[in-house]
Amino acid sequence: MAASRNDLGQRLLEIKRALEEKKSKRSELQGEHKGVMKQLKQEFGVDSLEDAERRIREEEQELQKMEEEIRAQIYEVEELMEEGE
Repeated sequence: MAASRNDLGQRLLEIKRALEEKKSKRSELQGEHKGVMKQLKQEFGVDSLEDAERRIREEEQELQKMEEEIRAQIYEVEELMEEGE
C-alpha cells in the first residue's frame, strides 16, 4: 500500500511539473503573439489576422495589375522596336 501511495504521489508530481511547463510555454506564446500583433499594427496598420490577410489579398491584386501593365508596356516597346527596324 505504501508503494502504491508513493507511485501515486510521484505521478501527481510529474503531472504538476508537466502542467507548470505547459503554463510557462503558454505564457511565452502569448507574449510572442502580442509582439507580433503589435508589429502588424505598427508596420501595416492592421488590428487582426483577418485584417492582415485582407491586406495581403489587396496587395497581391495590386501587384498583379502592375505586372499586367508592365507586360503591356513591354509589348508596346517591342512593337515600336520592330517597326523601327
